[in-house]
Amino acid sequence: MTEHRILGREVRLRPLRREDLPQRLAMINDPEVQRLWIGVSADQNTLEDLEIWFYMVNQDPYSEQWAIETPDGRYIGDIDLHSINQARKEAAMSVMLGDKAYWPAGARRDILVTALRYALEGKGLRRITMEVPDSDRDGLELLQELGFRIVDEYELDMFEGVNELTLELLAENFNP
Repeated sequence: MTEHRILGREVRLRPLRREDLPQRLAMINDPEVQRLWIGVSADQNTLEDLEIWFYMVNQDPYSEQWAIETPDGRYIGDIDLHSINQARKEAAMSVMLGDKAYWPAGARRDILVTALRYALEGKGLRRITMEVPDSDRDGLELLQELGFRIVDEYELDMFEGVNELTLELLAENFNP
């Protein structure tokens, strides 16, 4: 059986696999990746933590986990499309990009456009939300260029000095 792949210009998405977990663990335990992804350094995860997470998300019928890979098949991060509500045509999305070579805006744009096209066109969703730290200025600028708008902001109680922003993209505002 052929694995489903979603092709972008510079990256492709495929279902996240159990064998991706050791690489994912190294990425999510990297303090720089944590600061980009959640705004601050956080406690270290274990492979057991990831195994439990992977089992739970694979049991969730309203969640899809997509590995981001280079054209040569190298895993560089993943996308969590979750809280998928087909009746309301909406979902939430988060991106964990662990390969720092792909942090510049051009590569990030391709990753986001590829995932958003799948969600909006492939799944027929009309609204996507994302929560991102306000410390990722480049990411926020890129999301706003793509059509997202900030709809909420709150201080993360456990992390001093970092606010979490909720962004919303309506399908008609998508600007790839």
